[in-house]
Amino acid sequence: MSQLPPLNALRAFEASARLGSFTKAADELNVTQAAVSQQVKILEHHLKATLFTREAKGIRLTDAGQSYQPVLTQVFHSLRIGTEDLFGERGNNTLSLRVSNTFSEHFLAPRLPSFLKDYPRFRVRLYTSPWSQSDQRSQPDIEIYNGYGDWDGRQVERLTHEYWQVVCRPQAINHYGNVTCAKQLLDWPRAAIIGYRETWLDWFSQQGITEIADAPCLEFDTTTLAIQAVRHGDIALLTRNFVVADPLAKGSLVLAHPASMTTTGGHYLVWKKGDHRPKVLAFCDWIRREVAKHHATQADLLGLT
Repeated sequence: MSQLPPLNALRAFEASARLGSFTKAADELNVTQAAVSQQVKILEHHLKATLFTREAKGIRLTDAGQSYQPVLTQVFHSLRIGTEDLFGERGNNTLSLRVSNTFSEHFLAPRLPSFLKDYPRFRVRLYTSPWSQSDQRSQPDIEIYNGYGDWDGRQVERLTHEYWQVVCRPQAINHYGNVTCAKQLLDWPRAAIIGYRETWLDWFSQQGITEIADAPCLEFDTTTLAIQAVRHGDIALLTRNFVVADPLAKGSLVLAHPASMTTTGGHYLVWKKGDHRPKVLAFCDWIRREVAKHHATQADLLGLT
């Protein structure tokens, strides 16, 4: 079948099947009962199939009609929702976010209920992405990515100022003993996160160690996977402090060595230039406050305040 059935015929059948009556369908569609009946006949002719059995007490769906009705009901429901999302009040108040997986899981998602509590008029639709890369073809209202601020043509604002730390689970310290000098970590299995400009080589070099015989034995493309590995094995991970602040505070991770290393990168807010819609401004203000509170908590834990 090369052509779709006429839209009015589809609407007439779907309403009649859902409501079980041509008369009720006519009331819903604001047409006559005869018009509904005629549109259903047009559809049956187009499909070359009988959709209703006409009986003295009313109509009854055939097997073909029973199979077709839920398909159309879902299609019309999706069409209504999509239209409302894009062009209605619901769409105006729905904030779409695309966020890196790590930031979403370790920071944003647990805090989003707070945003909805502060701004109950808005709805949030969250998409995650494994890569810190803005997609020009499909842009949400706001993106939050881990990178170096090089997103041309967009409004870019740095959210975080981070540094590198070496972390492990407490059992690793019990296994290998306390690390009193950085050189001891050369004997540990080490994990790294690919895609960053700074590496273990830089961290060791900062500690005055320039001869490193082996590369990290584990490399991951997301921080989330790396943290999971560290929580389940006696290995050391070089990672940014922002996403491990909570597990460090709770004690599920500990510092394998106290030395930190600054990074030129961080997490950035990215959105369309000149977009001053209330939902965009509200979220930007809220996320700035949440990040500031997070930084303040970290400073308290480190005794920097």
